[in-house]
Amino acid sequence: MKYNILKTIGKFAASAALALLAGNALAQSASADGEIRKIDASGNRVVIKHGEWSGMSMGAMTMAFKVRPASLLEGLKVSDKVHFAIEKEGADFVVTAIDHTLQEAALAVQH
Repeated sequence: MKYNILKTIGKFAASAALALLAGNALAQSASADGEIRKIDASGNRVVIKHGEWSGMSMGAMTMAFKVRPASLLEGLKVSDKVHFAIEKEGADFVVTAIDHTLQEAALAVQH
């Protein structure tokens, strides 16, 4: 009887620990507007001067981001105005989407 109670408590503790880990593993996400400052296609990185992020507490600054998938860098140019999505993975911020149609729309209006 005592063994069954300990076994049940152990299963409950393991389930609770897994649930806690799963909750912490969920990526935080945010989005922001910014301007492309540097593109490192071989390193799958981009430097963006961005405004305040919605979804996470991050003020305006210029910083480097990992990019995933690397295909997001295709068609980007330095000085493009973009809207982008960010996910926090461990200590890294990863760009997971980039919309540079803002730049294309601005160019269309100018011409």
